[in-house]
Amino acid sequence: MAQSVSELSLGPTKAVTSWLTDQIAPSYWRPNSQILSCNQCATSFKENDTKHHCRACGEGFCDSCSSKTRPVPERGWGPAPVRVCDNCYEARNVQLDVTEAQADDEGGTLIARKVGEAVQNTLGAVVTAIDIPLGLVKDAARPAYWVPDHEILHCHNCRKEFSVKLSKHHCRACGQGFCDECSHDRRAVPSRGWDHPVRVCFNCNKKPGDL
Repeated sequence: MAQSVSELSLGPTKAVTSWLTDQIAPSYWRPNSQILSCNQCATSFKENDTKHHCRACGEGFCDSCSSKTRPVPERGWGPAPVRVCDNCYEARNVQLDVTEAQADDEGGTLIARKVGEAVQNTLGAVVTAIDIPLGLVKDAARPAYWVPDHEILHCHNCRKEFSVKLSKHHCRACGQGFCDECSHDRRAVPSRGWDHPVRVCFNCNKKPGDL
């Protein structure tokens, strides 16, 4: 049975936003359910307070303790400035452990580039009773150039048909769907905002120069 949110009657927007953010957030982010107070000033969060994740350390903060921005390419956020906490802003040269951020397979965690903010900004009019399959949420959260999962029936290279036993994977360069065998290479794709080695297909990996 598909995982879903359904029949939320009281304060649906906050509940759904929190749930969706946890489902598609990078693996190094602390889940919203575990964030009871700001990690810096220790102010307790009330039911309708907004929790902000620092894109560098992944902890939860109030707005005033995470109002600064800077690029965090080492976490997969590309070259654009994103929200960080005061401590990470001051310690911008500290070497971060990015092992988890480099786990990029669809079967695991999505490396969200702007996912968190997108979820926050698109749920302003959530209806009282909803039913959102998790697969659709993840499709909506993925980069615009990726071919949607439901349109990918076979590997773009070898043409093998996808099934329960044959998983589909997106090339981070062209956005097409491939089997693992045809997309097992790893390269940085700076033109798409992926500054560390990520999954690319056989054909894109053959291209000279930067992707």
